[in-house]
This record gives sequence, C-alpha cells and structure tokens, in this order.
Amino acid sequence: MHNGFIGSWNRLRRRVENLIPDQHYPSRLGTTDSEAVFLAMMCAGLDADPIGATRGVMTVLSDMVNENNETLRFTAAVSNGSDLYAFRYAENDNPNTLYFREEHGEVVVVSEPFDKYPSWTVLPANHVLSASRDRVSIQPFMERPMLRGNTQEGRTLMASQQ
Repeated sequence: MHNGFIGSWNRLRRRVENLIPDQHYPSRLGTTDSEAVFLAMMCAGLDADPIGATRGVMTVLSDMVNENNETLRFTAAVSNGSDLYAFRYAENDNPNTLYFREEHGEVVVVSEPFDKYPSWTVLPANHVLSASRDRVSIQPFMERPMLRGNTQEGRTLMASQQ
C-alpha cells in the first residue's frame, strides 16, 4: 500500500527509476511512482532490513525533492507475511494520515478509519509502526531538518555545524 506524492514526478521519474538496478528493471511493469519506489526499496535490501532500506530510499528522494523545494509524501505499508511495517513520512509537507488499531492480538493499518470505533490511533508524523506476532512498536523514522526556502543555505548551515 502506498498513498503519497513525489515532487514533480515528470521531472524526477527517470532519476527515481535509476535507483532500480538494471537486472531488476524488467520487473517494472507499470508507470507509477509507487511501483518505482517499491522496486528501489526491494533493491536496497527491503527483505533483510525493511526500515533501513526504506529510510535509505526516502533519504535519496528527499534530497531530490529538496533541489527545487518540492514535496514528498510517503505513507506506505509493506509486509513479508508475518511482519508489518507502516510508514508515515513527508518532506516539505504534512504527511498523509495513517491509523492503526490493535484488537484481539491483531493489528489493522488504514489510511482513514473505516468505522466510528474510538480505538483508532493516528501514527505520528515521520514515524514507523512495526508489528509482528508478539509485538507492536512505534519509532521515529527519519530525523531530518526541515529545509524550507533556500535549500542550499540550509545545507550549508548543516555542513558547517558538523
């Protein structure tokens, strides 16, 4: 599942597709940003380290959109059949909503609650939910300074503070 937006997709599409190694590019059957990002995450090690692979791809995408002060919204969930990872992240914007609830030992993740039960909890912005058979955890996903206005000034300031 992916609900989001990547800057000017027409401008960034080929650069995002370049994150997919040649041997895996034939797996790209569609034209959506969702498919390109998922394949980039797969090739970055999604099966071994879902959070790290996703963080790596989001870092690259965030750098791309910051070149022209564009926005990136990434609200997504991936699963290997036993573990679930749900991400709510944005760069230069507010992230799309993501809710979850735990009931009877199960976790349900949705973009918007589909009923009026009060047990839905919003996943905080820029966080990831990890769920397995015996645990649910929420942790910060990416700690990046907001680069608004002149992104070059923000990058220079950050470099000089290191």
